Amino acid sequence: MKPRKDKQFRYRVKEYLHFGKAERNAILIVVFLTIILAFIPRIHARFMKPEPVSDPAFSREAEAFLAMRQEDEPKKQSFDYNRPDHSALSARFSPFPFDPNTLDAAGWQQLGFSSRQAAAVVRYRDNGAVFRKKEDLKKLFVVDDDIYEILEPYVQIKAGETAMPANGNNETIPKTRPVDESRLVELNSADSAGLTRVRGIGPAFARRIVRYREKLGGFSGPDQLGEVYGMDSSRLVLIKQGVFADSDLVQKLNINTAGMQELRDHPYIDYYIAKAIIDRRIRKGPFSSPSQLKEIPLIYEELFEKLNPYIAVE
Repeated sequence: MKPRKDKQFRYRVKEYLHFGKAERNAILIVVFLTIILAFIPRIHARFMKPEPVSDPAFSREAEAFLAMRQEDEPKKQSFDYNRPDHSALSARFSPFPFDPNTLDAAGWQQLGFSSRQAAAVVRYRDNGAVFRKKEDLKKLFVVDDDIYEILEPYVQIKAGETAMPANGNNETIPKTRPVDESRLVELNSADSAGLTRVRGIGPAFARRIVRYREKLGGFSGPDQLGEVYGMDSSRLVLIKQGVFADSDLVQKLNINTAGMQELRDHPYIDYYIAKAIIDRRIRKGPFSSPSQLKEIPLIYEELFEKLNPYIAVE
């Protein structure tokens, strides 16, 4: 009985897999169409190449755009990105010949300063400040390098001139005031409590000075107090009469070993300058002198003078 069952099973399988003529033809057609569809993209890419479209109007626009780019390229190469456009600033100021030691608040406003800025300049002068040379104008917080460049040709300081008070009376303020040097506070060693002994420095401002001193690595001179947040020109003049800075206490930054973050932590060094220092160190080796920092285009002369007291090349 068993052989008979096996024979029946094989017969059923053969019958199930048996295809008639029509079915075989249909299978062949499907296989042929599948092959054709698989090769159509290759045939199309080889024989049906796209023809270029001729659009005179578009061509003229493209040529005009490229010509404009070529004209702008020399301007980009000659443009100094480190110097802003002074046109708006020049329009704001109307300079005329003036003596900063005698010009009143109205005169400063006529130059182009706001009433608040003019009052600050007068207060600065009332506290005993005297402009002995044109460059002293830069000591004012309302006069940056760009404004000084506009005003400098018009500054006329008379020899032996003293500053006049804002009320316009005939009394003059002496150029210098006697200072008891034994009572001066040293900026780099004094704590917050010691700084409050200075006239013009309260507890909150003393804490700001200490925090900025830590970031800076110490003060190389009293003028740097002007960089402390909230300092104005009149307060700076008052404070400078009671302080001095021991530059020997300044912490140096070794530019041959300092890492990216250590360089960036210094208030005078941003990300791009820090990266440029490290790139130069990698390309040319360690710095042998702080003056080699001036080889970096981002470090201009004024910035180098500010950085120099904090740089070491050990």
